[in-house]
Amino acid sequence: MKKARFKRFNFSLTESVSEDIDAISLLPRNFKCSRSDVLKASILSFKTMSKAEQIEALKEVCVNKNND
Repeated sequence: MKKARFKRFNFSLTESVSEDIDAISLLPRNFKCSRSDVLKASILSFKTMSKAEQIEALKEVCVNKNND
């Protein structure tokens, strides 16, 4: 079995979003969760949404940028 290859990517985040990611990563008490794991879990959750829900969530971030 091949080992997964990871690439480093850079994202621009506001301070509050970065703090949210940190807080979420600390939620589990019986296993370690990295900031990258939080983003991966978010993508998995996003993919379970309907297209309309995805668009609404994107609209909340892209159109209402002041609602950080």
